[in-house]
Parts: sequence; C-alpha cells; structure tokens
Amino acid sequence: MKSEFTGFILAGGKSSRMGIEKQTLEIGGKTFLARAADALEPVCQTVKIVLNRSQAMESELPVVRDIYEQRGALGGIHAALQNCDTKFAVILAVDLPRVTTGAIESLVRLALASNKFPAVVPRQTDGRPQPLCAVYRVKYCLPPLEKILGENDSASVRDFLDAISPKYIDASRLSTDEDLLFNVNYPEDFLSLN
Repeated sequence: MKSEFTGFILAGGKSSRMGIEKQTLEIGGKTFLARAADALEPVCQTVKIVLNRSQAMESELPVVRDIYEQRGALGGIHAALQNCDTKFAVILAVDLPRVTTGAIESLVRLALASNKFPAVVPRQTDGRPQPLCAVYRVKYCLPPLEKILGENDSASVRDFLDAISPKYIDASRLSTDEDLLFNVNYPEDFLSLN
C-alpha cells in the first residue's frame, strides 16, 4: 500500500497573517514541519516539501518548487501532483498541526476503497471541505488542474474541487479529535494549541 502514495507537505505560503514561517512553529518540542512529516512518513513511500520559488529552507526531505508562482494553495497542489511518481498524492498543509498518522492512514484507506473518485477530501466540522489534507489520484487530477491554472489567473481550490468532483467524507471518519483540521493562521490560533 505504501508504494502507491507520495506525501507532500505544503509549506510555500507567505505566512503574512502569522508573521513568521509556520513550518518553524513548535508544539511539544516539534516543529510543524516535523509533525507533518511524522504524520505522512509511515503511510507514504516518500515525503516531499512544496515551497514557493523564493523560499530557502534546510531540510533532509526533498524539496519541490511551485511551477505556477503566486497561485497559493492551488499552485502548491499542482507542484505536488506534477512531482508525484506514485498513483496517489497525499497533500498535507504544514499549518494543520493536529493531523496524525492515524488520520492519514484512514484517509488513504478510504482513497483505495473509493475507486471511482479522483480524490478523497474531508469536510471540517463546519461543513467546509479541507483540500489541504486530502488524497488525489494524479492521473485524474493533474490534467483538469493544469487546464484551470492555464486558463484562469484567479482560480481557486474550490474551482478545482468543482472540476474533479471528489468524494467528500466527514473528518469524524478520520479521527475522534473534533479539532483535527484546525488551521493555524494567526498568532492567537497558535497560542490556543498550547
């Protein structure tokens, strides 16, 4: 199973609301980047980091750079799919520090069982999809994503999801932690974790 999945940690955001690079934030002595890698490594053949072209970072993990610059999360997902050598890409944003290996294992099992869907995307407790903790079938997701990026300078991740029609699942199927998909954007978000 592991051989079919490559994990990608999206860490190419500007962190303008946080004020510092989110991957360097720590909980319990572990950086957000290390937490994301720890969640993905037991499940994925390889784990890579997706960065924008201007970021510098020291890491033992392979680094992938955005191909479409200034396109936010959509550009990060594209860079991941473009650099994926396996059937599936597991995307995890670096600012989702509560995601665990157990949640990723559940997600990939659902992806394997959902053959007719190009992706499996959890829904947060508020009902919104969380495409930055999801599994994508590269063969079916990369062509529509390239089309969207090539035709529309202001496309959103929502446009991409609408184009591929993924299988949506409740986050409660991944973990009993109601805050599993808690997104750390502001200093007060980070403070609430400790």
